[in-house]
Amino acid sequence: MTPGLRMKPSLTIGRGDIVLGLLPELGGRIISLAFRGEELLYAPEAMVFSDIASIPDLAVFKQTAGFNVYGGDKTWVAPEWEWGQKIPPLDLDAGVYTLEHKDGVVVMTSPVCRETGLQVIRRVGFSERGDIFLIETLRNMSAHTITKGIWNVTQIRRPFDVYLPAGKDDVRSYHYEDQTLPDPELEIYCQNDWSTIACHGNTCFKFGAMLREGQVAVVKDTPHGPLRWVRAFDIARDKPYAHRSMVEVFNASLYDYGEVEVHSPLTKIEPGAEVTLTQLWCLYLA
Repeated sequence: MTPGLRMKPSLTIGRGDIVLGLLPELGGRIISLAFRGEELLYAPEAMVFSDIASIPDLAVFKQTAGFNVYGGDKTWVAPEWEWGQKIPPLDLDAGVYTLEHKDGVVVMTSPVCRETGLQVIRRVGFSERGDIFLIETLRNMSAHTITKGIWNVTQIRRPFDVYLPAGKDDVRSYHYEDQTLPDPELEIYCQNDWSTIACHGNTCFKFGAMLREGQVAVVKDTPHGPLRWVRAFDIARDKPYAHRSMVEVFNASLYDYGEVEVHSPLTKIEPGAEVTLTQLWCLYLA
């Protein structure tokens, strides 16, 4: 891979109105999600990246390279405060994943992470009725117990609105916990115990929410009309979450995207064991 080029999917799979572009060579990403030809995911025009496997000292490399935005949908690990240099573990975020495509299911598997001892497996495909399924797995390849949560992050082209099954008291701004995030002074609209967060402009903000049910909806205008993207997943209200949030919504100031971030509970993973988060994505015109 040559630095500075726009990354094209290595594999595309589709069903009906939906085409997914997959990029195992850069962190096992879903780099493209198009509905009737309309691209929904954000990816930078040009990306600078390196052969992560050949880097002997990742800590030194992080200090030099800094945080890179690669776009698409990817698997991070929570909590964030355990990341070295506040940058995601690089073998998982930007390493080369292996690719298997069998019986309609694509499996992308990361190298073993030198920073965490974890391995990520991402399974992507379509259900019988044409919805997208995404199954993310953290496997502990180390010799000791690891306490982590799956952190799914999707960068979406603005503008769009996010609908959360949560009242205002269950949604909080991270500004009050992280002063590097500005106070967005954003009014969250709440009706019938559903909260709406608007990702429209370049105001930086981040919100976290505890949900009463496992779903989140994105509504985005397209040339074909308003598109509703509903994501369903299991939640566990009796278990801890790494960021005290089941879902997070981030809006970038320097780039034209917002993020929808879905978490699994924080879990002790024994050596050789694994934890999984399954999502079902349903896209339709509202």
